[in-house]
Amino acid sequence: MIFVSMLTKHQQVHTEDKPYKCPYCDKSFTLSSRLVLHKRTHAGEKKYKCSVCSKMFMQSSQLMRHKTTHTGEKPFKCADCNKCFGRDSHLKTNRRLHTGEKPFKCTQCERAFTQKAGLIIHLRLHTGERPFKCDAGGKAFRTSAHLLNHQALELGRGRYICGDERVCITFYWRKRNG
Repeated sequence: MIFVSMLTKHQQVHTEDKPYKCPYCDKSFTLSSRLVLHKRTHAGEKKYKCSVCSKMFMQSSQLMRHKTTHTGEKPFKCADCNKCFGRDSHLKTNRRLHTGEKPFKCTQCERAFTQKAGLIIHLRLHTGERPFKCDAGGKAFRTSAHLLNHQALELGRGRYICGDERVCITFYWRKRNG
């Protein structure tokens, strides 16, 4: 009987049936255990602590993944280019470069992207959203990289000063000198 129950629960993964609904947002889950984990994001409950840097995590799997940043472990190797990655998701992204797969498609135009982040940035072209604002002049940008580039240019002109000038100067010289 236990196996039938497990099979039934597993089969839900392949359907649209997600009976476990979050009371705090519109997310739904096939398994009650997934809902329990998700609810922690709303509570901000972080009970797993890294012994190296003391950073806290909501799930033990997040802590385990984080620990590889301290060890430098990169167990995921690409069969095509032999690059190694610390996360399987990074390997999957790399694989898309070899296969040409672009699963993230824009609903407004024909563009498609290998990463969801690329699509999100692209969509800002259509919406006009510019969420990254310069503290000094109020100018806004679609990406944080564009904002940092702007700030480096303004610093070079002697016009940009921020709360952490050391970071700005480091960034500026790195950009300027190569």
